[in-house]
Amino acid sequence: MNFVHVDFLWFLPLVLALYWAVRERKAQNVVLLVASAVFYGWLHPWIVLLLYASALLDWGVGLGIERQPARKTPLLVLSILGNVGILCFFKYNGWFLDQVGPAVAATGLDTTTLRVLMPMGLSFYTFQTMAYSIDIYRGRLKARENLLDYLVFVTFFPQLVAGPVERADNLFPQVEGPRRFDAERVVGGLTLALWGGFKKAVLADTLAPYVDKTMLVDAPSTAMAAAAAFGFTVQVLADFSGYTDMARGVARMFGFELTKNFDHPYTAASPMEFWQRWHMSFSTWLRDYVYLPASFSPWVRRWLTIPGTGHWSPFWHTARALTLTMLASGIWHGSTWNYVLWGLYYALLGTVWAAVQQRIPRKVRKSRNWRPLLVPLFFGFTLVGMYIFREPEPARILALLAKDPLAGSPGQWLAAATLFAMALVVAVPLVAALLIERHLAPRFSAAGWWFPLRTGACALMAVGMFVFFRLNSLDFIYFQF
Repeated sequence: MNFVHVDFLWFLPLVLALYWAVRERKAQNVVLLVASAVFYGWLHPWIVLLLYASALLDWGVGLGIERQPARKTPLLVLSILGNVGILCFFKYNGWFLDQVGPAVAATGLDTTTLRVLMPMGLSFYTFQTMAYSIDIYRGRLKARENLLDYLVFVTFFPQLVAGPVERADNLFPQVEGPRRFDAERVVGGLTLALWGGFKKAVLADTLAPYVDKTMLVDAPSTAMAAAAAFGFTVQVLADFSGYTDMARGVARMFGFELTKNFDHPYTAASPMEFWQRWHMSFSTWLRDYVYLPASFSPWVRRWLTIPGTGHWSPFWHTARALTLTMLASGIWHGSTWNYVLWGLYYALLGTVWAAVQQRIPRKVRKSRNWRPLLVPLFFGFTLVGMYIFREPEPARILALLAKDPLAGSPGQWLAAATLFAMALVVAVPLVAALLIERHLAPRFSAAGWWFPLRTGACALMAVGMFVFFRLNSLDFIYFQF
């Protein structure tokens, strides 16, 4: 099931009514567990079995680590290999068959029969359960014996399919604690969910067909590619942050507060700040479970020495750990080479940025006077990164670099200008939301006229979603990851 599908319009009120009617925490968790199974397995019921298999693996591993500390390392290896194995089998099955396809076809076998469906949300819940086992291994978390509470933690449907990647220390206290109906929280959750739905159905889905058509042009001019990059940059933010807002809003209606996943990332003034604002739950996951282990693991530390000298360099140490992390991020996103290039691009960008910062006096570096110049500069780097992310054929990226940036027919310039103008119009509500959140809401949220203004805005968003709704509405972009 999908947040922007018609089925969800009856599913959510029904589950909410039943959930708040039962009142007792254990019964509420039973409602959530059943609702999550229905939501996730609505189109393909078999994928619920895979979800439970991954969840039960780490539930057993967590209990084993706590009860048999002497075997905790083999048990953690079992969790990592099990989760990564499941992820690789489903996520990279198609890539592997593409590589061996010609050889297999020579034997008379048809590789199409070996291809499997990539279950939605697989990357997100395997990372969440694997982090649970790692935290127990590190002694930062107690293993949960209550299977019902644990399964609600893993399968909670608002964030199951595309995050946020919740941490146990944030979600477990809410799963295990009492929850009481709060009308203000329900209204706040509905408002946030409507804003997320508006971003998806009205903004992202309106822009998506034009970006897709431009990206499919055989030999686009540089202007068309730049317009497509700008369009996709706006689209993917509206789409992904729209899902997160809907997830957080729906969760809030049930009495849960999920992790904030976006904090206006296009206002970042450096690569590091961008990742502190974009897909924040995944960025911190990579930091805690990839970057920091890569930085402090003894065998990685030996590898992170300057070649031929045996000396350890803090700068190159950071650069190589960053490269490992961003490569992992790229590979996580998909099996095509553009994702690998995208990871390497951000690793290089972060390394160069760190090198430049080392040569700038600390007082100058800490000054906010540079921010008005750095934000648009780094937004330009973000556009390049988004184009690499969106273009599946690296050869087309290289061909574009060889072109005259000012070349193009009048029709190509017109197409580029049209897409650029559309993206600017779509970006207006996002910029308005930024201004409201940072400047208006803190000052006027207690004013008497704020509530009717918010109510009117919600009504307009609902009407907009109704007007722009499509029966063949596009899936959220991050469902494919």
